Amino acid sequence: MMSTNQSQQVLYAVFENDIQLPVLDITHPLFKASIDEQAYHLNCQKSARSIESLKKMPGFIQNIFVKMSNVDNSFLSGMRTMLYKLGPGLSRGIKMGFRDKWAVKQTSFMGLRIRLRDLCHCQSQILLPLLKQFPERNLCFFNIAGGAATDSLNTLILIQESDPELLNGRKIEINILDIDTYGPNFAKRCMEVLKQPGERFEGLDITLNIIQYDWSQAETLQKMSLERSNWIQLCSSEGGLFEYGSDADIIANLNHFYANSPVDARVTGSLIFEREHVNKGYLGFTEFIGVQIRYLGVEGLQRILTETSWVMEEYHEIDTIYTLFVLKKA
Repeated sequence: MMSTNQSQQVLYAVFENDIQLPVLDITHPLFKASIDEQAYHLNCQKSARSIESLKKMPGFIQNIFVKMSNVDNSFLSGMRTMLYKLGPGLSRGIKMGFRDKWAVKQTSFMGLRIRLRDLCHCQSQILLPLLKQFPERNLCFFNIAGGAATDSLNTLILIQESDPELLNGRKIEINILDIDTYGPNFAKRCMEVLKQPGERFEGLDITLNIIQYDWSQAETLQKMSLERSNWIQLCSSEGGLFEYGSDADIIANLNHFYANSPVDARVTGSLIFEREHVNKGYLGFTEFIGVQIRYLGVEGLQRILTETSWVMEEYHEIDTIYTLFVLKKA
């Protein structure tokens, strides 16, 4: 189903109980309009004062705020995170409860959209030269805790917009490795819509696989990588492994992916600043609502990398909260 808004169609995919949700496309004008980096920067500056004011409010008001913040099992679910990534424009018309309507309009959640946009551009810039250099090789994404796989889908959209011929004539896989099923199932619906006649991925040989995956048991990743050892491989985890996983889990996943992946494989992802450097408002907010997130920081990741054969290729900071990074083989 499609609707017209700001001169570009919005594609919809059917989710649970016949609910229609937009296919998140970072090139859509409504998505672009949902990002105001100056407003986000100013919000980051004042958020520390806001959280201190909240802590002084009566307990029943604090409890209401925690319930509005949508934390399930100490993390935001993949589908709820995707809803906030849509922003107020693309999510317009979706039937939501009061707390989700409130949250999707908050400037503080704009960071999720900036993080997604920047990671997709980073991933497309990694893959474009490899796709040009090796037209005979297939392309494979491994998306750990991938949820609705919005970064993998939009990376393909950016490549298709840059040079559509690069995706023709090769097999493409998006493998979502997640303990959750709701987000990956929606990603599958989005892929079906994008492959319809007249849509972006019409005629492309793209498969989206859902793999039940506990990142504490990373052997599955090593086996899958071996089966595609001559493919171009990109392993990513946006808002997942590097923000919630233990050192041991991160090391195991990196080492298992390293074992059989090709020499030009890359790992991309997001992490949070170190506790002493992270935005004080973000720190207070996550601790206030009970999110069990890791303040790993670049130095923490560098320490972990000494237990692997991966090295930091580049990283990119988003205000004083998120860092995006690229790892390559040593």
